[in-house]
Amino acid sequence: MTKTVESSFNPNRLDWRSYQLGVIAAFSEVISLGCKRLALSSPMTEEQFDEIIDEATLIARDRGLTLYVDDYFLETRLFDLEHTSGKRVIHIALERATIDEYRALWEEKRRRAEEGTLTDEAETAIARGLGRLLSYSDEAIEKLLSRHHKGRT
Repeated sequence: MTKTVESSFNPNRLDWRSYQLGVIAAFSEVISLGCKRLALSSPMTEEQFDEIIDEATLIARDRGLTLYVDDYFLETRLFDLEHTSGKRVIHIALERATIDEYRALWEEKRRRAEEGTLTDEAETAIARGLGRLLSYSDEAIEKLLSRHHKGRT
């Protein structure tokens, strides 16, 4: 009997919990080796979060990393807002200072929105700042900016 191979990878065919913990473990290794400053879990519902947070905490602790649980992920032009809105995201970093830099970007966007100074230029600068925290190259950041938010104002 011939096994059918799908035309593209579909993580929904896998055990969700194991897959997410595997991603967190892999990102934790990359962070602990200094190859990346900040990594993010997949956006998840509260129920999904509850399924993995204990093990994610153990993975991070074993590597000496900091986790930050974000209930209101910074919405930028890097990512499709439909995937992150109303979801929890776990941030993985070697140092608390990296989380503080993320929080400063989040606060800057909030403050600018409140003051009415959140211009197109400011939004793009905040998105680029997040991309740099995620250790994305300038080329990758520009690709994400153009891919996810064509024509967005």
